[in-house]
Amino acid sequence: MMPLLLLTLSSICVWATSQDNMQTLLNKPVQERVREFKNLGTLGYEFLRKTSHNRELGMNLRWRAITTMGRLNPKAFRSDIESALKNADWYLRNAGLIAIRNDDRQQAVLWSTRLLSDPALIVRTQAVRNLIDLDAHEIEPLLWKMLFDKRNFRGDQSLWIRAHLAEAVAKFAGPGRAQQFRRLLEDRDERLHKWAIKGVEKVTGLSLGHVSEALEVRRQKWLSRLSGESI
Repeated sequence: MMPLLLLTLSSICVWATSQDNMQTLLNKPVQERVREFKNLGTLGYEFLRKTSHNRELGMNLRWRAITTMGRLNPKAFRSDIESALKNADWYLRNAGLIAIRNDDRQQAVLWSTRLLSDPALIVRTQAVRNLIDLDAHEIEPLLWKMLFDKRNFRGDQSLWIRAHLAEAVAKFAGPGRAQQFRRLLEDRDERLHKWAIKGVEKVTGLSLGHVSEALEVRRQKWLSRLSGESI
């Protein structure tokens, strides 16, 4: 009986030690921790799953576990990542978005589009960054709508996500958008202006002035052009 008890205690100690070691791995740079968890195989996969769902652990460990899943094998962890995307805690939804962008493009675009309306500003912003990285031209109309959505303002103050949205519509700019970019050029948020210029240059094929000119000078030239006035 005693040898069996000692063996059981020894196994528990080894398991606890391995858990501590794997928690330590989560604090390493992303490339290193992905490599280490890949080497651990099934043991590492199970640890990441349990960590991501453990409400008793702190934000940092759970966030790192989920983002590691996305770099390691997003398809194998899809149900865990989707669980994070649906979670009530904003930081888990944020981690889920970072993880899902490495899954199939359709899956990544679907979830990123859904979370454009998330209550948390940081989650909405990550959703936009995903869509930029995924080159999601197909949702350009929705991005324009979100640029003027009341959720992306605090009172009359424009929130930082609008600059990311402006970057996205400038990248995805399609024909016939010149006057919409004029609206961005007239916006009080100066962070939008450089993207408005990039966008209107893309849709018109024109470049007014030189890139070395002050942004405000180029903005005024475009406003004049789009208003039908002489430049």
